[in-house]
Formats: sequence, structure tokens, C-alpha cells
Amino acid sequence: MSDTKTLPRLTEAQVRQLATKQSFERGDRYYRNGAIISPMRQGLELRADCQGSDLYFCRATLGSKDGVTTATCSCEYDWGGICKHLVAMLLTYVHQLEIFEVIPPLEELLASRSHTELVALIGQMLTRHPDLLTLIELSAPRPQGKPLDLSTYRRQVQRAFRRQEMEAIAEDLSDLQEVADRLFQQGDWFNAGMFYQMLLQESTEHYDYEVQSIDYDGEVGIVIQDIVEGLDNCLAASQDLDHSIRRDWLTTCFEAYLRDLQLGGIDFAAGALDAVLNWATQTDWIWLEQRIREEINRLGPRDRWAKDSLVKLLAAQHSQDGDSQAANAIIHELGSAEQRAFVLIEEGKFTEAIALTEENFTHLPGLVIQFAEALVQAGAHQQAFQFMSKQNPQNARWGYQDWLAIYHETHSDPQTALEAYQQLFQVSPSLERYKKLQELAQQAQATWEPLRKDISKNFERQKQWSMLIEISLYERDIERALELVSQYPSGNYKAKVARAAEQTKPEAAIALYQELVEQAIAGRSRSTYQTAAQYLKRIQPLFAATDNPMGWETYLKKIRSDYKRLPALQDELDQAGLAKL
Repeated sequence: MSDTKTLPRLTEAQVRQLATKQSFERGDRYYRNGAIISPMRQGLELRADCQGSDLYFCRATLGSKDGVTTATCSCEYDWGGICKHLVAMLLTYVHQLEIFEVIPPLEELLASRSHTELVALIGQMLTRHPDLLTLIELSAPRPQGKPLDLSTYRRQVQRAFRRQEMEAIAEDLSDLQEVADRLFQQGDWFNAGMFYQMLLQESTEHYDYEVQSIDYDGEVGIVIQDIVEGLDNCLAASQDLDHSIRRDWLTTCFEAYLRDLQLGGIDFAAGALDAVLNWATQTDWIWLEQRIREEINRLGPRDRWAKDSLVKLLAAQHSQDGDSQAANAIIHELGSAEQRAFVLIEEGKFTEAIALTEENFTHLPGLVIQFAEALVQAGAHQQAFQFMSKQNPQNARWGYQDWLAIYHETHSDPQTALEAYQQLFQVSPSLERYKKLQELAQQAQATWEPLRKDISKNFERQKQWSMLIEISLYERDIERALELVSQYPSGNYKAKVARAAEQTKPEAAIALYQELVEQAIAGRSRSTYQTAAQYLKRIQPLFAATDNPMGWETYLKKIRSDYKRLPALQDELDQAGLAKL
């Protein structure tokens, strides 16, 4: 009995959207050349072989209403969208649905089979696919807590990581994770935990830089995060777990965290460290601290970030127990100069902290500013100001003068803040700082107009036309902006000034837009023609506000005529609604 009338709708246009232009065209050729072999449909799932340079297996699941929800192929294509083989299969479904052999649901296929026949069938399947034996083993009744033989599964994990494609590794690993998930759902948290631990242990060992390079979408990493979550759930349920096994589970989580540090902090096995912090007891921390110290001592100068992270971990454990003194002692013993300097601030030893900073990391601007902020937060305002005043504030790129100006704005009188911002503005002018000067002048009850004129004269002398135009636009001095833009004919500023002039100076705005149109057309590309069309659309309504309202038609005709040999431009004008007159 056919159910084709109730099947989800799929069109060629939908298939085209799923693939790149090249993949669709190649897949279309495959379809027309009859490359699809043995197409079949089971419910909403389509399967077929596609004969290309090799024989590839395609599988896709249709949406319940329309479209495609999942699609996979055994080929190695990974350039965006679906591959040509899947395109060919889906086009076959679109145009030749009747050639798909309809396979009944699995339950229906097996319903008439006897127990003996089913056992024989499973035996044949195991002969072809020995790895399926693990599923049989899992389905067999097992006393609660009886250890599961993980050797076969371990080999499967190792084999998965020898695959060369991200999706293949992720799929194999996910299948194994589901085995552990089933055990946990059955209430067998002991074997589930052993399974999760094995998966995480092998993943940590095999997820190296090579795997990282092919796991660009993080699909393998996501499965490993799910594995960590499963092990965390088992640790939560393991109140009576043997101490040595518990230690193995926590060690595996910690080793996964170390691998993340080694890989540069990519969130590999995210949640593994949380599992350690959540479930390690005081007894566990005795050996964990020893292990962490061993790792800290092993790391070299190039591993500073990893070392700092481990020191923070040890300190965090003591802080979690409410022993801040012990946490600070760890930093003083093992931490970097930067870590020790910040702890000294916490302890109120500001002079020692500043001396340590000046000796070790004044060459790191971001850290210097963080240090100064920490001093301010600790109430050491004067020390912070004196420290920053010695850090070469003239180097605007490092942001020290910004910090001093903001400091004066927050902690000094308005006049002092105004003077600080004047110095900053001279070194690194911007419109936002110009606005800040205006605001501070008003707060300091200073006369703004003389300062404003001095700024304008300095910019004119230095020929800083861009800042002068920005200020003119901010102050809505359109005539001044128009005068300046003629001296500084930048396309970006022409467009800004033209837009600002549209209401009060439409003729001037038209003239600027016309210059921009010519510049855009001179670019001789589709994108610049599109830009020219957008400028023309802004010009059109402006003519109505001038003494020459019919000038638009004349101008557009001229553009059409002058550039009649540019069909791409003519096409873009048509698409923009600038119809021929």
C-alpha cells in the first residue's frame, strides 16, 4: 500500500538551497546520468547508493511537513552544504519518487519471525559486523554492580580516533556514549561511570593537535562534553563508591583538564574541572594537590598560562573551604609575579605590590591598567595615581593617558579633569573626547568658546580635515562641513556631509551625491554599480526640493546615456527601480 500522497513535500528549489551551486550542478548531472542505485525509503528516511569515483552510501531524513532534517554521505565532502551524491538522491526523490523501494518499518519486518529465526538472523549480522556483539552483551541481564568488560569498547574508541573526518569520529564516539547513557538510565551508575571514565580517558589521550585541527566545528568536543556530564552524574550518585575507583574517576577528569591546558584552553572536556571541584573530598585533595604540584614543577617558562591556571586551582580549593589565608599562601609560594602582586593588594601591602609590579610587568599595558584598577578598588587611590603617572602616559596606544583622564574625572575636581582631557585630546583626538571636553568645561564653569576656537585653529593648522568635518557635523554647522569637505574630498565624508545637508542644502547634497555616483561607476564592478544606484535613489527626491524639480529626469537620462555601454550598470539601475525615462 502506497503512502506517497501523505509524504512530505520536497522541491528542486529546496534541494538547490541545501547545496552550493557547484555541488548542485554536479549532483544534477549525476541524477540525469542515472548514478543513483537501489533507492529505498523506510518511513521518512531515504537511502541509496550513488556511483561516482567510488560507490557512496547516501542517507537523508525528510521533515514531517517538508524539507530535509538530516543528510549524510559516506564520501569525504566537507565544503559547505550537502554533497553532489546527496543532491542526486534527493533530486531522484523529487522527480522519480516511484522508483524508491518502500521498506516496511523494522517492527513490521520482524513481527512474523520466530525466536529461532531471529537468533539466526542476529548470528548472520554478527558474522558480518562482529562489533555488534557489544550491543548483545549490554542487553543481557546483569547483576547490579557487576563490572562490565570494557576492552572491546576501548578498542572501538581507539579505532574512532583513527578516522580522518570530524563527523565520523563524533558519530562513533556518540554511539559509544549512548551505551553509557543506557546503563545510567537503567540505574547501573557503577558500570555507566566506568564506561564514561574509559571514554573520557581514551578521548583525552587521543584528542591531540591533529584531531583538534579537523574538529573545526567542535563536534567531537561536544560529544566529549556530554561524556564529562555523564561521569559527573555518576560521581553525584556514587556515595558508596570504592575509594580507589573514585580516585580513578577524579584523576581522569583532572587529566582531561590538563589536556585542555596543553591545547591552549579550548574548553576541551568542559566541565571536567567542575567535576573535580564539586566531588573531590578533603581526602581526595591530599593526593590531588600533590599531583597538581608535580605538574606545576614540570611546566617550563613557556607554559606560564597553564602554570598560573593550576596555581589558581590550588588557591580556589582553599578559598572554597573558606581558608583565604591558605589560598594566599599558595599564591605567594607558587604563583607568578603578577599573581603575587594582586594578592599583595588584597592583603593591603600596596608598597610591596607596586615594587613587584615595577620590577616584573610594566611592559604589559593591559596588566598594568588592571593592577592600577585593583589599587583603586582597594582604596589606594593616591598610590594608583602615582604608579600610573610614572608609566609613560604619553604613549596613547597603551591607554595610560585615558586611565589618568578618567581617574581625574572620577576623583579630582572638574578643572583638573578638564586639563587632563585636554592633554589626552592633544595626543589622541576623537569626537567623543571633544564632547567630553565640552561637558567638563561646563562642569568647571570654564568658557567653552575660546577653547573650541583654539581646537579648531590647531586642527586647521595641522590640516586635520576629518576631525574638523566630524565636529562640524556634530555641531550641525552644515555650511562649514560643506566648505571642509571640498578641501578633504574623502568619499566617506562626502556621503556623511551629503546626508546631513539633505534637509537644508539640497542642491549641495545633490552635487556631492553626483560626485559619489561618478566615483562608484568608475569602480567598474557589480558592487560599485549597486552603490551608485543607492546614491541615485537618495538624489531623486532631493530635486523636488530645488528650483529645478524636473532636473532628476534629465540627470538620470544623462547617466543612462553616458554609460549605455555598461550593461551591468544598466541592470543594477533597473533592479533599483530607476526605470528608463
